[in-house]
Amino acid sequence: MGTEVRPIRFQSVVLDALEARLARDGGDLSAFVNGAVDRALHGDEQHLRLVPDPLTQAELEGATVAYRRALLARDVPQARALVDGLVAHGASIIDIYASVLAPAMQEIGELWALDQVTVADEHYATEATAQLLTTLAPDRRIAPTRGRLAVVSGSPDELHALGARMVADLLERAGWEVIALGPGAPVDALVDLVTAECPDVVALSTATVGRLPGAEEALAQLHRVRPRPVVVVGGGLYRGPVVDLARAWGADVVTSDLRVLLDTLHERFPPTT
Repeated sequence: MGTEVRPIRFQSVVLDALEARLARDGGDLSAFVNGAVDRALHGDEQHLRLVPDPLTQAELEGATVAYRRALLARDVPQARALVDGLVAHGASIIDIYASVLAPAMQEIGELWALDQVTVADEHYATEATAQLLTTLAPDRRIAPTRGRLAVVSGSPDELHALGARMVADLLERAGWEVIALGPGAPVDALVDLVTAECPDVVALSTATVGRLPGAEEALAQLHRVRPRPVVVVGGGLYRGPVVDLARAWGADVVTSDLRVLLDTLHERFPPTT
């Protein structure tokens, strides 16, 4: 009787959480996985379930449209059901944030700028999405494991906090300790906090052109902090010539892509285990 080989596919976020747990508590990942598979195969079969195929880009784009329409119809239950369906299908949090929620909210912001939706519509969509972030898969968050600290905030005077919340949440899920400030804190208060806490990274989110002067001032003052943190600015505003402006002001990383941000920080601050 030969050995039957069955391919097993794991979600990367689950493996990250397992590695963090084992690094903290001790143990070997291979032994843990082998034991879990053995119990699943020889124990109660109801605990063994298949991981669905990853969502395609077309499916994620369709979910973006459906999510935007649900918010503009003021149908929060439908919007939540759609996101719950993505989670059940195995979508990663970064896919949901970067490929569904963020582009849907950006499109709603553009519709508001074109006077095709009201400011009340935009505020409703923002609040509904903010509440969703609070409840979305809380079991996927892990305790800080990297020994790294990030301060995440809107740019000074920035009232839109959704982008900063997404960044803070994703960093927490990646094992960072995060001080999240929400909407933009005044420059002096931000710099005082950074000087006191000595974070590895300061991430600022800017959503509106009118807040660029505050971002410029913050970057100038953060550049003088010692020890100097890696300074990141991001948000949908940072495209084209605005990217060059931010770099000239002293930003180390400039991006409007959440995936690029996480990959860049992973390269600069690799796990210690």
